[in-house]
Amino acid sequence: MEYLSITISLITLFVCLSVYNKVSAMEARIKAMQVSYDHIAQEVGLPRHPVQDEVLQLVREGKKVAAVKKAREVLGLSLVEAKQYVDALEA
Repeated sequence: MEYLSITISLITLFVCLSVYNKVSAMEARIKAMQVSYDHIAQEVGLPRHPVQDEVLQLVREGKKVAAVKKAREVLGLSLVEAKQYVDALEA
């Protein structure tokens, strides 16, 4: 009986890790696609995301932390990604 519960636990752990890896890979692909989309949109001249103007305004006002927070909330970025996004806008 004890072996059965250990086996079930190990199988569950394996399935969870597999799902986590797949989700992580999909998130990375989506982020790469977003970067490609942003680059193409800039080249074609499509309007920017509305939050970009808000974030840029916060940066100009010296509220960089608020700008990073806004980018994280609206765009669903991690802290590092939001910081890089704000830094790129600032440049």
